[in-house]
Amino acid sequence: MIDFLEEVNKRKQDMIDDIDRLCRIPSVLDESTANDGQPFGEQCRIALEEMLAIGKRDGFICENVDGYAGHIDIGEETEAFGILGHLDVVPCNKEGWNTDPYQMVIKDDKLYGRGVADDKGPLIAGYYAAKIIHELDLPVKMKMRIIFGCNEENGSKCMKYYFTKKPYPAMGFTPDAEFPVVYGEKAGVNFEITGHIEKDNIIGIYAGTRANIVPEVCEVYIVGNYKQYKDSYMQYLSEHGLKGSLEEEGNHTKLVLIGRSAHASTPEQGINAATYMCHYLASISQNQLVHFIDQHFYQDHYGEKLDIAYHGMMGDLTVNLGVLNYKDGHVNMIVDMRVPHEVKDEQLSESIGKHLKEYGLVETHELGKALYIDPQSDFVQSLHNAYVEFTGDHEHQPQAIGGGTYAKSMPNCVAFGVQFPGTDNKIHQNNEEIAIDDLVKATAIYAKAIYELIKK
Repeated sequence: MIDFLEEVNKRKQDMIDDIDRLCRIPSVLDESTANDGQPFGEQCRIALEEMLAIGKRDGFICENVDGYAGHIDIGEETEAFGILGHLDVVPCNKEGWNTDPYQMVIKDDKLYGRGVADDKGPLIAGYYAAKIIHELDLPVKMKMRIIFGCNEENGSKCMKYYFTKKPYPAMGFTPDAEFPVVYGEKAGVNFEITGHIEKDNIIGIYAGTRANIVPEVCEVYIVGNYKQYKDSYMQYLSEHGLKGSLEEEGNHTKLVLIGRSAHASTPEQGINAATYMCHYLASISQNQLVHFIDQHFYQDHYGEKLDIAYHGMMGDLTVNLGVLNYKDGHVNMIVDMRVPHEVKDEQLSESIGKHLKEYGLVETHELGKALYIDPQSDFVQSLHNAYVEFTGDHEHQPQAIGGGTYAKSMPNCVAFGVQFPGTDNKIHQNNEEIAIDDLVKATAIYAKAIYELIKK
């Protein structure tokens, strides 16, 4: 019997070194440096080339697909098993990290840094799982194709492009979610809300840069001397256990509120700085945008106040006000929703449109698709059995999530790890981390699962 855990431990330091190589690259979407061969910016291209260099170092066939994505082929069979990961990362907050987010740090048997858990570390885990199968010369009926893109965090344009150029693998998984195996993913839906609302005493409100992150910081510029707001604002922060500040800016006052970031698929795990700020502002301003946000988003992660709440087979519909920009009366908001597959698109647009109309606001929306694979299928059950073998966990069963992954990019694909039940890798948050033992165990699970599905 093959001891995959032992094989992973033999290569543990090499895995960590390769993760370090990738995490040193700040591969955030940068449209200012986008060009031919680097459609998502210079740093994403550098990360893509670095991953390809790892594959070439190990003697595998590698291909760069126009800077959108790349792949490493392990084996020579015609049919392929796909392992899909991403090299781009979300931006880091200026404050809140205990270390440089782009210098991987090992402390207390954990890796810290942007990308160690989402998704550079898991991508390397999948790569090493396939490499172990190859190096042990195990008999297989499929090659293993490690596919990696550079735009997962901003719409997965990378995979959409890649699969116009390359065929789908026969089956596969993406190590970009949680254990156990994820058989369903809610549809990702973005509503962009625009319009004009009279300023009253509000000069500007700014929060969030990405719709798929709960905004951690909100800044407001408001008419009046800071002394007239100081007592009420500091009391508000204290009552809600929040951090923030206020300072004089000429004849105006700047307010800052610090919440807690989280992935938009789990907004209840964060503290939305924009909605908490608007709840305070509603007590000192008649500005209608402030009141709209306060009445429809404050402490409501499930769309109850927008009349779109729904609980289905995949769980609850979730709502995150991810981006808020308000200046000179001009409104721009982006709301991220994760929607169970039973909900009809027109139900959302009709209900939200009704509430927007009251304030003279309008919306445009981008509707994603849900993913659902029978949890009792041989494919899902084979992956789950590998997980159980290495964890002994019979309590947690195949699941559905709100996060969107590359699994939606191709048929017969699911998300599989890398976060274990009861752990928090702080994905999309400050001080992103992963335990080395979890990384090793996940790699062994992947190797076992892949081999069981492709062995002769």
